[in-house]
Amino acid sequence: MKLKNNINIIFNLNVILVFFIFGITDKVYSTEKNFVIATIDRSPITYFDLKEKAKLIHFLRTKNSDYKNVKKYFELSLESLISEKLLIKKAKEFNKNILVLTQKDASKYLLERNNNSIEVFEYYLKKNNLSKSMVISNVQMEIIKKYLIGQMFEKEYNDYLEEISKISKNKNDEIDLEQIIIRVDKKNIKIINSIDEQINFLSNKGYSFKEISKILSKNNLIKVSAGRSGWQNKNNFKSNIFDKLFQFPEGKIIKEKFNDNLNYLRIISKRENGQLSSREQIIDLIKLSYLNSKKNTINLKELHQKYSKLSCKDIYTKLTELKIFDLSFQKVNLTNFSEKILLMIKKTDVKQFTDPIVFNKENIQFYICSKININKKTTSQKVYDEKRLMEKVNILTNKILKILKKDAIIDIKIKINELY
Repeated sequence: MKLKNNINIIFNLNVILVFFIFGITDKVYSTEKNFVIATIDRSPITYFDLKEKAKLIHFLRTKNSDYKNVKKYFELSLESLISEKLLIKKAKEFNKNILVLTQKDASKYLLERNNNSIEVFEYYLKKNNLSKSMVISNVQMEIIKKYLIGQMFEKEYNDYLEEISKISKNKNDEIDLEQIIIRVDKKNIKIINSIDEQINFLSNKGYSFKEISKILSKNNLIKVSAGRSGWQNKNNFKSNIFDKLFQFPEGKIIKEKFNDNLNYLRIISKRENGQLSSREQIIDLIKLSYLNSKKNTINLKELHQKYSKLSCKDIYTKLTELKIFDLSFQKVNLTNFSEKILLMIKKTDVKQFTDPIVFNKENIQFYICSKININKKTTSQKVYDEKRLMEKVNILTNKILKILKKDAIIDIKIKINELY
């Protein structure tokens, strides 16, 4: 069954209950007597219930199955058991089969998280000395809470979902840009077109924005500024500029003309919802520079065919022995290259040579030693959203309990401090 407020609860009346497969049985204490601690509208809470709930709370908080000091959780255990009794009673008013249905779903959930193996689940319980029925009941209550919220506070919950959706939208999106701004005096306005052609030509040849800006700076008729933004999010931009830029694909060069200025933007890379870009790689490579000649190209191809299984260091040695290359080892972030070289390196496999790029009369070529994806931990917006939703569920659950406690008959028969 799917609640109207988008809280999913997998109910199915026609499926045999998994908890029957588990064979739920409560633990029997041979050395302890069981007795009633409290009643909630005549429904009893026993000492065994109190102790098993306290053990579970202790384990979930500490991940420790040493229960010597478990009694310190008795107060919290009793409070939790009272709340559960009240919530179950209210849930039955909406669906008399709620316990059967939710117990099935809770059991299925736990089974899936134990490799779909009853043996693994049983071993987990035995290892940590936990009650099977209490563990299943704990998951079951989370489902019942959400079910009741769907019945009693559907609009408030849906409004909150919509609010989170608005807040979350694009919050974890980031963009990395580089820019060249050309300023031209009005008296020299006619040269704008030629500058535009020069930038396009150099970019297509494989020059980076940094290299292009240095070349343009030699022109005394214009003023050139250039730079890279680094990772920026929506908060760093005015109005809807970020959204417009984020729509463009990685590598896109955008040209804007305003007044007497030319503005060039390159979308280096993007992180969508916190996910790293495929361009975020560290490349180990050998850079080769050599005069543009057929002889050199043939030697390079022959070398690769003969020594393709050699290490990067050995390849460097063999290239050095040819005495026709200027060589250098480099460890570079892929996004530091011009767009043309970036794409060329990206499509070239490890232990392969890239195609040559011609700069003036010189060839530039790379041998790819390794590619390492940048391992940056990012917390997705989904995690933040789930945390906020959990907080909202707790707020609404407390609101429900406040209503239910007004009419409930809660009879505490033995005070917690009498159990120590």
